[in-house]
Amino acid sequence: MKKSLLLACGLLTCATTFAQRTPTHPLDIKDAKYADLPKDFDAWAPGKQLNGVSRMDDEFFISRVRPRTRIKEGDYKVDEKVDENRKMCLWVPLDEPTSTWKGLPRYCFEGDNFSLWSYVDIHGNWTAPWLRLSAGVSDVAHKNGVKVGCLMSVPESEYVVLNPIAPKINSKVLFKITDMDNRNRFKYAEKLVKLMKYYGIDGLGVNSEFYTSGGVMTQLMAFFEECHKEARKIGWEFQLYWYDGTNESGSKNFDQGLGDHNKRMFGRKGHEVTDMMFANYGWSERTLAKSVRTAGELERNSYDYYAGFDIQARGVKNVNWKDLLNHKISIGFWGAHSQSLIHQSATDNGTSDVAIQNTYLKKQELIFSGGNRNPAYRPNVGNGTSLANAELEHFHGLAAFITAKSTINEMPFVSRFNLGNGLSFRNEGKVTFDHKWYNLGTQDFMPTWRWWITGENDQVDASNYSSLVKADLTFDDAYFGGSCLSLHGQTAFSRVKLFKTLLPVDGKDKISLIYKVMNGTESHAKLFVALSNDLKNYKEIDIPNATTQGEWSTFEAELSKLGITSSSKIAMIGVVVKGTTDDYNLHIGELAVRNPQTQFHPVQPKIEEFNIIRGRAKNIDFKIRYASKPETGETKTYNEEVDTWYYEILYQAENEPEQVLTATPSWAAYVIDAPLVNGITNRKVRLGVRAVAPDGVTKSETSWTTLQDAPYNDTNDNVVLSRPVIKANEMFNVRFEDELHPAAKEWKVLKSSTNSVVKVVNNAKDFDLTLEDEGLYDLVITDNQNKATTIRGIIQVSPQSTGAAPQITDIRADKASVEGGKDVTYSATTKEGEGHASHGLIIEDPKMLQIPAALQQGKNYSYALWFKANKLAHDKQGTNLISKNTVKDRWPHNNWGDLWVQIRPEVTDNYTKKVHPANEISFNTMGWKRHDEPNFNMISNGYSITPGVWNHLVVCHNDGNIQTMYLNGRKVAQVAYPESSRREESRDTRIQTYISADIFIGGGGVYKSGFNGVIDEVQIWNKELSEDEVKRAMKGFKEGEVPEGLMGYFTFETKEGDNIFPNLGKGGADYKAHLVVMANSGGEDTSKAFYKEESADNSVVGNPGIEGSLNITTTYTWKLEGANNPTVEGKTATVQYRNMGKVGATLTLSNQWGETTLTKDNLVEVTSSTGINEVESGVAFEAFPNPFVDSVNLRFAEGGTYTLNVLNANGMLVQSNLLTTAAGEVTNVSVTGAKGLYILQIVKGGKTYKTIKLVKK
Repeated sequence: MKKSLLLACGLLTCATTFAQRTPTHPLDIKDAKYADLPKDFDAWAPGKQLNGVSRMDDEFFISRVRPRTRIKEGDYKVDEKVDENRKMCLWVPLDEPTSTWKGLPRYCFEGDNFSLWSYVDIHGNWTAPWLRLSAGVSDVAHKNGVKVGCLMSVPESEYVVLNPIAPKINSKVLFKITDMDNRNRFKYAEKLVKLMKYYGIDGLGVNSEFYTSGGVMTQLMAFFEECHKEARKIGWEFQLYWYDGTNESGSKNFDQGLGDHNKRMFGRKGHEVTDMMFANYGWSERTLAKSVRTAGELERNSYDYYAGFDIQARGVKNVNWKDLLNHKISIGFWGAHSQSLIHQSATDNGTSDVAIQNTYLKKQELIFSGGNRNPAYRPNVGNGTSLANAELEHFHGLAAFITAKSTINEMPFVSRFNLGNGLSFRNEGKVTFDHKWYNLGTQDFMPTWRWWITGENDQVDASNYSSLVKADLTFDDAYFGGSCLSLHGQTAFSRVKLFKTLLPVDGKDKISLIYKVMNGTESHAKLFVALSNDLKNYKEIDIPNATTQGEWSTFEAELSKLGITSSSKIAMIGVVVKGTTDDYNLHIGELAVRNPQTQFHPVQPKIEEFNIIRGRAKNIDFKIRYASKPETGETKTYNEEVDTWYYEILYQAENEPEQVLTATPSWAAYVIDAPLVNGITNRKVRLGVRAVAPDGVTKSETSWTTLQDAPYNDTNDNVVLSRPVIKANEMFNVRFEDELHPAAKEWKVLKSSTNSVVKVVNNAKDFDLTLEDEGLYDLVITDNQNKATTIRGIIQVSPQSTGAAPQITDIRADKASVEGGKDVTYSATTKEGEGHASHGLIIEDPKMLQIPAALQQGKNYSYALWFKANKLAHDKQGTNLISKNTVKDRWPHNNWGDLWVQIRPEVTDNYTKKVHPANEISFNTMGWKRHDEPNFNMISNGYSITPGVWNHLVVCHNDGNIQTMYLNGRKVAQVAYPESSRREESRDTRIQTYISADIFIGGGGVYKSGFNGVIDEVQIWNKELSEDEVKRAMKGFKEGEVPEGLMGYFTFETKEGDNIFPNLGKGGADYKAHLVVMANSGGEDTSKAFYKEESADNSVVGNPGIEGSLNITTTYTWKLEGANNPTVEGKTATVQYRNMGKVGATLTLSNQWGETTLTKDNLVEVTSSTGINEVESGVAFEAFPNPFVDSVNLRFAEGGTYTLNVLNANGMLVQSNLLTTAAGEVTNVSVTGAKGLYILQIVKGGKTYKTIKLVKK
């Protein structure tokens, strides 16, 4: 069991969204190992799982979506000059940084949800090994008519032999599948293509940079040719994707195009071997022309040869783009090894999950549709750009070369604009599971062109582009899943062309829209269609105004209302937006065309098995498998055969409402954190599934498990302190947050700086603690299996002078009984916790603190700071804390630079095999070449960072290349690293030695998340600090005490302008720190990037151990139900009551350190009432109707200002309204309570004039 112990203070909250590119929960779907493929393939048969894969887990790899055929007639093209036959291959991963999760469902938001399938013909799925492919990827690809494959990644220059005892696994695999019988026939070609069809794999990719013999190549070519033939026999299309490196003789030829060296590998018509031959990146006009000629000689389509682009090294830069435009050669993107560079580089606006996802959407649109995100208005074809979005705004776009394709040629057509991931899961417009999620297989049909928008003349150019409505896919809202379409902004007229279709319809079919107007209720929109034989004649219908702002509305109309009265084919569907202002925002949650005469009968799935994997106090994780039809042998059922689009996964805790947790096209589902509302006392749950028909409306009956007892087998080891700020000799409580957590065998409290033990508690879930000395303390918890876990610095005892969270000891009343209308005074006994604390600086990715390079020269230095991470959500190499680099260096030095300090994810030392837990800190300097891993001798071994906890870090370096790290005053690592160097000494031409590299706190990068939290007391020294100097530096320095050698000293107590912090160190007042972001970045190329100033927030409290200038002030908030005329003076509140009964008081105290509330009920008994029974002379007025439903009308004979008190039947005040009215004016007053009897008390001038009874029915 992995344990994550966190400081959990209920008074401290953070609304920041964090990146989490790799899930924090375990991967509970087990797959086969590529190393076992030879024996697994030998034993496999349709319906039988590969070795080690359960029947349930195998379902996550079986595609249930039949490949759809793309529209070939009625091609609605943006640009008639673009050749619709040119193809596009994305030979990139669809994965996350660890290459572990592939396209499997998981419960984090950030993931590769690629969505511009309309421009892609092949997705090579670089990290999917032979012969395994996540069903989520194949399902969405096949839905869009895209072929999808897996890869044999042969290391460069490996020698391949066909031998069962070959030392390399790739040779063993190739020997197995190409083995021949005694009649020289391939034994396994038929079996291979049957396996591929069963799982939904279209192509096999080979990263062919290997060497072999001509004989081996001859056998491989013959085998792959045979696979094509065998696949056609079973109604499947086999494809081979070959990197044009290894040629047909077994040697390597790069950048030669199609020719004599590889034409047999390519294959002649009728004897195809390779379907996508991917050229290396040095192609030219000559090789393009040669390849076209050779393909013609072979009677092959030259578009089966792909010009390769290395988007990792070069982005979309290539001086030969214009040459490619003139040759019938397709386009292929490669890059890189774990993630698609298009996705990986989407950190232009930071590394939070929302920032990455929004940037990724835009980056896809810029790359495919061009720099204006409109394929009808593109920049001219040029030499390309980097992958930075700011640069891509000048890119011509792939739409200049390839046309958008569509498979929307069957009824019904439904799209909810769900991208396949979300911040929560919504169904029918309501949040049904408030949890981040990713399941690519649920992705809807996305708009074909992103975004083809034209003006009133049906054109778009420089004259009207800026006046058109803006279109985006947004995660802020959804009708189903996690996203929807947003049309927003000012426009006089915009035609948004959404979907290319070829839908057979007649006038009785219905088109519908589910939409939400976010500001006001006017839709300002029309639905339109265009017919295949009349493309320029748009048939439109008004979208009605919404009933209520911000709520989903549904509009449905027969197509006859659009003028379609006979059998026709809809070629395009879209929306016209007209006459809007800047604040216009129309959300579209569903667009559909349905035949009301078509009846669907989705088969009720049968639950075959389920597994509650883990149970915690408040949630459970589970998998469930179901089947809509029995399957045996080679039978595989597609969802369309059982009238099903997808399956809803339901869940119900006993005595709680049913919930739809997720949806999936697969015949198995995986859920993390299904909620247990009353998991402490009731752990009974049931799981359910139902099928949803292709119309998205009709549903099968739900199949349920019986009620199950959820196990408690996964403890939540978070630790809670009863006080957010602790003072000397003040008692506080330490406990497990998990109420069901078993007692720890031992709790041990240690002084952080000395490791000395100050307290030991045995066999307890919690304990009380009082500490005498200020400083940091560690907590070591030993469980019943004798496993010890240490939480560093979780306890900090701070000076009284810096203030503390307030406390309320008691609330008293000055009398136990009072007559109505007489004063009663409440008073409180409190500790206000006021003081003077240090200012902290908030660092939220992508923001970072920039410190001038001049403050640190040479190799003799120390960097020190206090920091508190709000949450850690690492990228592949962790989270940036400190770095010293410049965007002017070239890759990889622009990403790592002179030095880098990172908070690491879990990482294994491949030499010692030691597994280092997550959140240890590493320190590397220039000269360290293994950028992907830390120096394991310079890592805080055994010292991990805990979110929500202040830690003090010092990293030191001296002229002898000795590196030292201190954490919380204690030396945790020291190493001599002779290769450590300075940029000024480098001869690497990628390093711009004449440019200084500034120091940065925070900020993300490639493979690295940005820091999110608070920092304080940043110190840059020109010397190596001793251990005593480190301990002194932790306390900070007052004015006049700054020692020599402290060149840069930033306390954040004051701020110049919006984002500049003065340097209090000896290095000079001119060297100030700025809060900045990196602009024009994206991916590995930062040559056009620069630092842009950003607003800084230093209004928060810094480290509680340091006194500063931030006044800690406490606010009193009294809540006094039923009281009148309160007079509040801090600790006291004097009030009166009019109605009899027992009353009390609630007091809330809050300051910058925290908040506390105390309620004391029944402190005072009110013995008589001045309300209902003490009515003075009335005023003439009417109240009607009475009884009433929601509101009552009042009319006064005399104008003036009245207080209207509404009391319930027990005489308790439930609402009070202040009303100013003229004589005879009718005013409507809503009564918000439940049905029943109410008393209306009318007060004027402080006196009760009239009391009447009202009845709400």
